[in-house]
Amino acid sequence: MDADLSLGDPWGEHPDHPVADWQAEVAASDTRLGYWAWVAARLD
Repeated sequence: MDADLSLGDPWGEHPDHPVADWQAEVAASDTRLGYWAWVAARLD
């Protein structure tokens, strides 16, 4: 799946990387990336 999903819907969510997982990492200070940058990093 392509990380360019954000271009069509900035409020969208990648099916394999839920927003809730990103939020938990942000809350734990494990990432400072925005959601779609975080998804892209996980896809690499």
